Amino acid sequence: MKKLFLIAPLVVISAGTVHAHHEASGQPTAKNQALPASPKTGKGTGVVQQISREKGVVTIKHGPLQGINIPAMTISFLVKDKAMLLNLQPQQIVNFELTRENGTYVITDIK
Repeated sequence: MKKLFLIAPLVVISAGTVHAHHEASGQPTAKNQALPASPKTGKGTGVVQQISREKGVVTIKHGPLQGINIPAMTISFLVKDKAMLLNLQPQQIVNFELTRENGTYVITDIK
């Protein structure tokens, strides 16, 4: 039992030395690794609920969006170009692509 008490402090000291060497070597450690960037583009399918052609906004009830972590919901999106809304009708099923710009998702393509 006495041997166990003598070995344990050596293991702790050795582990600390290895960790310090790893940081000093410039290798990434848990505390200085960059977080992965959030996805900026996604795709989805949904049903048009409302259209505001003047404001350039469309409300879509959609399923989970591919490529970004947004679950199924009903949400209003700005569109990149108001002309994309000219042929849309309420209750129309659409496929759309969106991109995050300045912290907001904007529809860049809708069919």
